[in-house]
This record gives sequence, structure tokens and C-alpha cells, in this order.
Amino acid sequence: MATPILVMGEIGTGKSVSIRNLDPKTTFIIASDMKPLTIPNSKTNYKTILKENGKLDIAATNYYETKDAQIVKALLTQISNTRPDIKVIIVDTITSIITDEIMKRSHEKGFGKYTDVALDAYELITMLRGLREDLTIVVMSHTEDNYDSEGVLKTSFKVPAGKAIGNQFKPEAYFHMILYTDVSMVSNKPEYSFLTENNGKNTCRSPLGLFSEYKIPNDLSYVISEYQKYEQ
Repeated sequence: MATPILVMGEIGTGKSVSIRNLDPKTTFIIASDMKPLTIPNSKTNYKTILKENGKLDIAATNYYETKDAQIVKALLTQISNTRPDIKVIIVDTITSIITDEIMKRSHEKGFGKYTDVALDAYELITMLRGLREDLTIVVMSHTEDNYDSEGVLKTSFKVPAGKAIGNQFKPEAYFHMILYTDVSMVSNKPEYSFLTENNGKNTCRSPLGLFSEYKIPNDLSYVISEYQKYEQ
């Protein structure tokens, strides 16, 4: 069973840059946000390779841009089945995948499209644990704030264009670990971190005793290494 990790936060809070210390030889990035990587040497280390016929050379590629949920699911399966060298898969972000599915069907009337989009998201998220055992899949998502039934403002997984997904299933429930991004000003400079525990107003969580600190560096290499040691 693979290890799915959810990293949540608003735009510009350190989600994508947290991959900076991962080994590109063992990492595959599915870039659903369709934006350039903001880490050093990204164009050298992460590449999309096409065959002479124009089709993707999955064996030589470690970076691919797509918002299509079906292509993302196919890539996840292919990597799991044919790329034993890949140990970490990044999906950045699932928010873009969901948004794209909704926008492609914006001309349709009725609420059936939202149920279909929810099903796509459900299938993508629930397939993760069934991938190769030595894989860690990091899914990145944006967050949103909503008031609960008691009037308390809480932060959770962002559901674009409605509550269909949140009402039918809770995405957070399918992840081993949920980290939230945090940005604090220290000596007039932004300091980027991951939050590791629930503060009563979000869905953040990590395995008991995994991290001794409430805030840790926003470094996925560190997170995955610590989790692997924790599981030994």
C-alpha cells in the first residue's frame, strides 16, 4: 500500500517549493497547475521527453503538465507499474484538476456534472493507496475557510464551484498525513513552514509522535525521510 500525503495551503505559501530537496532521479511531478517550477535547476532536473511519434516517453520522463483527471490516473498507474526507480510522485495541485473538470462542463445545466466531478476526484484519491508499496504520493491542494454549524471559522480542503465533493466524501480522510503551509514574518523576512497538528480549526494531522514540533521546515524530503524512519 502506497503512502498518500496531502499538503494544503493558499497560493504562494510554499507548497511547490517544498519539493526542492527531493531527488529528481526518484521523483515524478504531475504539474496540474501548468506553471514552471520555482526551484533551482528545475529545467535541468525535471523534463518531459517525447518519442519520435510525439507520444510521451514515460520511461525517460519525470515531469508532465496536465489537468485531465483521466490522464493523471493513467500516469499514476503507469508510474506504479513500470517505473520502479520512482519513489515519490507529486500531484500539484488537485484543485486545478477539479476546477478544470468543472470548467469543461460549465455549459451543462443541472447538478449532475458536480456529482460526476466528485466521482472523478474520489476515484483519483482512493486509488492512491492501491499503488506500489514503496511509493509516496504527495497531493497538493488549496484551502478554503468556512463557518461550521456552531459559527466557528474552520479551514479545510478547497472544493471549487460548490460543495458536491465535500458533501459526498471527505478527501482528507484518505490520507496518512495532512500538512498545512504556514508563513510567518521573522526579522522582516517570510519563513515558510508546515504545520503538523490540528489546531482545532483545520484538518491538519500527522501520525502520533512522528514530529516533535508543531512547525517543521516546508521540506518534503525531510517529511518523507522522517516518516520512513517512523515506520521502520
